[in-house]
Amino acid sequence: MLVEIGDKPPTFIGSKEWIGANEVCYVLDSLCGISSRIMHLSSGADIESKGRELAMHFEKEGTPVMIGGGVLAYTIVGVMFDEVTGSSRFLILDPHYTGAEDLKTVQGKGWIGWKTAELFLKTAFYNLCMPMRPKVV
Repeated sequence: MLVEIGDKPPTFIGSKEWIGANEVCYVLDSLCGISSRIMHLSSGADIESKGRELAMHFEKEGTPVMIGGGVLAYTIVGVMFDEVTGSSRFLILDPHYTGAEDLKTVQGKGWIGWKTAELFLKTAFYNLCMPMRPKVV
């Protein structure tokens, strides 16, 4: 599909190349009809300043936020934003987990957990795919 829409060259088919948040948005739109917003961060240091906006995304849309860029790929499934201090914590799900559906293992081994902005490298860029729920009348 990414080759068909011109995002990737034909050599991408069958490769082990990763896709990023932009490609996730293309796939959601093309295959599922789900629109998404992209949030660009030029540095991981910028994530803290986006805590309120991300918290509002979860309040309004309630959809996971897929992150690509730099050297990481994560999914944000929740945000705690402190209105007084402006600090944020992010409930991060690591999409690389491939084991059994055992919550004790997933939590215990750190595949999901609350993380601070320190998780995001200041020297890396990030794109966040923020799917929007379809508006049904």
